[in-house]
Formats: sequence, C-alpha cells, structure tokens
Amino acid sequence: MKKLPDIEMLGILARGVAMGIAEIVPGISGSTIALITGIYDRMINALASFSAASATMLFRKGWRVFYAHHDIGFLCVLLVGMALSHLLLANVIRFLLDTTPLYVWGFFFGLVAATVVQIGSRVKPRILAVAGICGLFVGGIFAFLPAQTTELWLPLVFVGGILAVAAWMLPGISGSLVLVILGLYGPMLKALTSLDLIPLLTFGLGLVAGMVAFARFIRYLFRHYRDVILGFLTGLMAGSLIVLWPWRIGTDLLWPTGYAMGPPWVAVAGMMALGMVTVFMLVFASRRVD
Repeated sequence: MKKLPDIEMLGILARGVAMGIAEIVPGISGSTIALITGIYDRMINALASFSAASATMLFRKGWRVFYAHHDIGFLCVLLVGMALSHLLLANVIRFLLDTTPLYVWGFFFGLVAATVVQIGSRVKPRILAVAGICGLFVGGIFAFLPAQTTELWLPLVFVGGILAVAAWMLPGISGSLVLVILGLYGPMLKALTSLDLIPLLTFGLGLVAGMVAFARFIRYLFRHYRDVILGFLTGLMAGSLIVLWPWRIGTDLLWPTGYAMGPPWVAVAGMMALGMVTVFMLVFASRRVD
C-alpha cells in the first residue's frame, strides 16, 4: 500500500481546503480549483473508478488492492481538507456574507474572472470561440433563474445532493448555485453550521448516489472532448460572473458608481484584484509542489 509523501499530502490537503471554501459560496466550483491547481484529472479518475465491482474487489483481493485501485489515500486527504474548511469556515463565510457582502462577492468575482482567463488560455481559440459562446449563453440562463426558498424536505435534499455533486464534478458549475436555485442553500448552510445530522446524512447519500451515477460519464467527456468541454465551461464561468457581481439590488445589476450603500467601490475593486492574484498564486504554488 503506497503511502503519500508528506509534501504531496500537504499539497492535496491545501487544495481540499481551497475547494471546500469555494463550494460554500454560490457561483464558485470546487472542481474549478481542482482544475487550476492540477489535480482535476486525478480526482475524476479516482471517483470514476468506483463501481458495483468495488465491493467484490475489496472482499476478494483485499484492502491493499482496493486502496491502490481507487486512489483512496488521495481521496481521503482531499475530503479531509474539504471537510475542515466546511466545519471551520462555514460560520465565518456566513458571517462575512451577512456583514460585508460586497467585499466577499468582490473577492470571488475576481477569483472566477481570473479562472476564466486561466482555463480559457488552455483551449484552442477556434474551439473556445464556439464552445465558449454556448457556455456563456447557458451560464447566463442559470444566472437569471429565480432563487427559490424552501424548508428542508428530505426527498428534495436527497435530489439536491445528486445534482450538487454532478455540478461539483464539472469545473465552472457551482454545487452551491444549484442549491440556491432549488431553495436549499440557506437551509443546508444552517444545517451545516448547527450540525443537524438528519438533513446532512440525507444530503450525503445524495452526494454518493450522484458521484456513482455521473463520475464515469464526466471522465468520458474529458477524455474524448477535453477542449470542447473546457471551452464550454470557460463560457459557463464567464456567464456565472453575473451571479457574483457585487453591486446589485435584488436582481438589478448596478454600476459601482451608482451604488450608494456599502463601502467605496475602489475598496471592493481591490478585493476583486486580490481574488485574481489568489488564482495566480494557487497556480504558481501547485506547479512548485508538483
């Protein structure tokens, strides 16, 4: 059973923490962080390796073969990082969204804008032009879908888990944004911060079901149509910037100079710049670790 080197383990753990933070905020995808930090292919391959035959492999060939085949060490460290960020930072991000929303949305707007540039630069221009426009159109539709408000009805929580993990496995689609559209984001964030186990376990079962159902299909798409998918997702992320625009009243988007409430627009623009710098630092750090 191969043990992960300490430096590799710390790098994966840090990526997991960053992915977990990204998934808490609507409009950001944890898989986007995985893609720009260089672990997306490994993550999808590990998730797609699970099937109905996995249990048979465990009992017939033993834990060592099962561990190696499914890259369990990598997945465990990644999931621990994500869990840590959810448990330790969910309350913090919720507090910041309540008290200084413009700064938070400005930071994440910059984060996604820089990610669009990073991922778009990896795609052939001709493919990016066509697939990106399609993604931009779909992203715009998602951005203007009305957010619902609902209580925690467990069947819907289960379905929300399936759809959220399908979105999570695709860079550019935020699992949290799916929950916003379903009306589950606020109730599930409250359940997480208060450790309400019944909805959390129901949601977790949905996540597992969605992972088994969609991981292989997503791996197939990336193996055979990588540039087209990345071009489409680049456009999708560009469209999702509408959701993250800080200066808004309800669904109405405003120019920074026309927004009278909150901090000066220059300060929020500074947070946008910080978000952009963060992406380039993540890319640089991941290359140094690798």
